[in-house]
Amino acid sequence: MKLKKLIAFFVPKLIICLIILGIILAPKSAISAAKGGISIWINILMPSLLPFIIGANLIVSLKIVDILGILINPLTQKIFNVSGRSGLIFAISMVSGYPVGSKFASQLRLENKISKYEGQRLVSFCSTSGPLFIIGSVGTGMLKNPHIGYIMLLCHYLASLAVGILFRNYGKEKSIKTKNTILKDINNIIYDESKSEGFFVLFGRAVVDGVNTLLAIGGFVIMFSVFFEILKFFKVIDFISYLMCIFLAPFSITPDIVSAFLSGLFEMTIGCNNLSQISNISFTLLVPLCSFLVAFSGLSILAQCSSFIAKTDIKVNLYIFAKFLHGLFAGIFTYLFILFNKSNLVSTFLVESTNYTYYDLYIDNFTPLLIVILLIYLFTRLRDLSS
Repeated sequence: MKLKKLIAFFVPKLIICLIILGIILAPKSAISAAKGGISIWINILMPSLLPFIIGANLIVSLKIVDILGILINPLTQKIFNVSGRSGLIFAISMVSGYPVGSKFASQLRLENKISKYEGQRLVSFCSTSGPLFIIGSVGTGMLKNPHIGYIMLLCHYLASLAVGILFRNYGKEKSIKTKNTILKDINNIIYDESKSEGFFVLFGRAVVDGVNTLLAIGGFVIMFSVFFEILKFFKVIDFISYLMCIFLAPFSITPDIVSAFLSGLFEMTIGCNNLSQISNISFTLLVPLCSFLVAFSGLSILAQCSSFIAKTDIKVNLYIFAKFLHGLFAGIFTYLFILFNKSNLVSTFLVESTNYTYYDLYIDNFTPLLIVILLIYLFTRLRDLSS
């Protein structure tokens, strides 16, 4: 027990000292990694997440989740052993992406709207990437083919549902069935004036919370980008890569593939991009590896989600295990899908997509939307400070 406490006390401090030492010894590499993290945050994560986080905040604060949750409660209770309100967090996560699902699942637990065990079941499958990132950033942007993005998206959600079904019996609790009718429950929500606030107050709060969440996400991405670069500087990544290749050489896996995959275990966006730049990797290996990384999400996003979960009594280590299962299932499903459709996919994969998509249109016109959001954020913050 004492050894465990000593490890828990000293290991984080040693890691921080290692990062600081690496930054001092290799400032150019650290700055370059930080710039790469900032680029990912601005060009990929900000347009992929910010509008959807704000929208998700409004959906929750306007009690849309509560009303729709009552309607779908019988279905989610039967499949995942969670309430309808909890089930809708999965839909929000599907649209918004990381770390929104974990954030709202933790919020439900903090507000005591769900039990500890239901919270654990909920975070096991309600932490997913969004379609904009998988199809737009990974499929179209990195792998140069939106068809692959759609395959990854389908396998990503199927894997999440599979994990949710596996965890449905977690915890020794029986579901409490309400005696009220659906109409009566909805009526209680509509006429609950105890926490009623104006729309523009809720909208301003949703913008402030969304921008603050995205700023925290940016900090995580930048720090983990620098941390991985420091490990490369100290040749730790090279050592692990060559060590793993001793066992993986019969499968034609080279050190550069292992190194790129390891970078994805730290930050999935960097890992997927690094894998896509390797010329000697077959797409039957490339796509499942990217699918695993997106589903597992990497230490950067795991840290973001864990920062929300740690505020509750939900077990973080069990959440991380569920994400590993999510990645494993997603990689296997993707590999099987490609294996049985290999002849059709090879031709589409080799042809780079040049069509102008809705994703391109959205990215090209994101700047005006960002300016409006930041103006609302500043106005709301100034109003809160003056009151």
